Amino acid sequence: VTLPSGDRGFSISACYVGAPEAGKPVIEPMMTFGSPVESRLQAVPYLQIQSAADSLFPRGRRYYWKAQFLHEISDAAIDALLDSYAKAPNHWSLLVFQQVGGAIARVPASHSPYANRDAAFDCFPIAIWDDPADDEANMRWARDLWNAVRPFSTGGVYANNLGDEGDERVRDAYGENYARLAAVKKQYDPTNFFRLNQNIRPE
Repeated sequence: VTLPSGDRGFSISACYVGAPEAGKPVIEPMMTFGSPVESRLQAVPYLQIQSAADSLFPRGRRYYWKAQFLHEISDAAIDALLDSYAKAPNHWSLLVFQQVGGAIARVPASHSPYANRDAAFDCFPIAIWDDPADDEANMRWARDLWNAVRPFSTGGVYANNLGDEGDERVRDAYGENYARLAAVKKQYDPTNFFRLNQNIRPE
């Protein structure tokens, strides 16, 4: 993120679901990492967690992102990320990491449509801007950052973070489960009526 001072920084958000007294020792090490500008720990309703980022994305502003999974954040990946992020066209744009793994990785990939369960992080730049005249520059920045990190990617992507990126990226999202999902699609929706989505074509 870009701080109000114009300096680059990063923000860590974490959620512990359980008894507050059990969660505090889990969360506190993150709150004391480095020299934080601000830190906050509080119990909040689940709905508030789900809507916590809404204020960052007001209606009417322009957004573009491009995502991929990573196995790890290596030193080389960090160098590529920092170099690319420094070229962001404005101070609103973000580089987001979401930690996955954990309970996700304890379920076999074949047990649900969600594949890529061996990934450790979901990584995506989010370009944010106002003026349509700046569309090309902002979208190019996000794509360039994505390409810079591509050598460190698992090749997979979280379907919820896909834009209109073509059939191949949809296959990347569902991995080895795609063929089974296409067979189900052929049985229950052979005409592909439900297609305004990250579409799995009937095969």
